[in-house]
Amino acid sequence: MHALSRFTFTRVLNEDPVLKTLTLLGALPSSPESDDFHPAILLIEKTHFAPQSSEQDITSRISDMLTTGSNDIYFWWNALLASGHAQDPDLKMTVIFPATEAHVAKYSRQERKMITETAQVYKSVVLPWIESQPTSRIQWVHNILQGLKETENVLFRDDDPDTGFIVSPDSKWDKRTLSSLYLLAISQRGDVRSLRDLRAEHLPMLKNIRDKTMALVPIQFPGVASDEVRLFVHYHPSYYHFHVHITHVSVAVAGSLVGQSHLLDTIIDNIENIDPDYYSKASIRFALGVNHAVYKLITEAQAAQ
Repeated sequence: MHALSRFTFTRVLNEDPVLKTLTLLGALPSSPESDDFHPAILLIEKTHFAPQSSEQDITSRISDMLTTGSNDIYFWWNALLASGHAQDPDLKMTVIFPATEAHVAKYSRQERKMITETAQVYKSVVLPWIESQPTSRIQWVHNILQGLKETENVLFRDDDPDTGFIVSPDSKWDKRTLSSLYLLAISQRGDVRSLRDLRAEHLPMLKNIRDKTMALVPIQFPGVASDEVRLFVHYHPSYYHFHVHITHVSVAVAGSLVGQSHLLDTIIDNIENIDPDYYSKASIRFALGVNHAVYKLITEAQAAQ
């Protein structure tokens, strides 16, 4: 990816003052010398403050200060930070290029609603839509699993075709702040697309991911105990190849909230102790953006009943 100096701004897709994120739509050329521009999405977020040594306190980087008020013992300012260094960046950025209309819809500000997907609606309209998605959309997943890309990011690899998986940092993590630890475990299996596909035969895979991940994290990241780690699955996921989110328990991002996340331990328990086909039979209620294709499929199916 070439520099962002030729990024041309189109519009703001979304901004979140709580998470300190900004998502922009623009365009980039296909090569540094080309005038052939294609849509690009730029995700920008402020990084967490890195721990500072006594010799290099964060206050040493404060350049300009503007007072905004005071009351008794409380004083408030807006301030600018002087240029930092590679070990303490101020911003984390992700570029999606070339971006499709699906990407634009996903990252645009949109109203979210709670919606119920019955097993019948899933089988009749949602599953055919999932099966119609081009495999190119998850080519990046296969690149990681096959060791073609991001090999330097893989923290753990189990190549067993039935129970194996890889663990790598999630793109949302800054790779340095343990209290915001965010990893992904991606299954080697290509026949499990989401929660709906899980059956009793997949219990060895689910337990393998849980047990090896819980053992890995305290060793790989000293200071993070196994009881400070949360494993969960999204439904609906952002891509249809089974994966498990691994976060520090203090991480509070939208995808870890009720209405999208399902704890891995609960999934295992539902299949093992309630019904081996629990997720193929259950009605699942979740939060979904109104721009999501699945939202339209379900609401239209409900209206036609």
